[in-house]
Amino acid sequence: MKSLIVEQIEITKTGNIQIRMHKMSSDGDLIGNHRTSIEANGDVDAQIAAVNSHMAMENFSPISNADIARVKAVAIAAWST
Repeated sequence: MKSLIVEQIEITKTGNIQIRMHKMSSDGDLIGNHRTSIEANGDVDAQIAAVNSHMAMENFSPISNADIARVKAVAIAAWST
């Protein structure tokens, strides 16, 4: 199955989080990128669920729990200052 790997997490000046994911083939080859963003103090779980739902239509596995944890850790750090 194809997979999504969180490759980059950025915090904008306004506190939005931008996430770039690599779209990987079942053989492990890079076949493209997917991007999403979360508004400052937004719902991380809802946005991850939306990405997973959308990408499932293209036969991608869900974002890994480890990558979700990284995104949440960045969000907590960015939004608690």
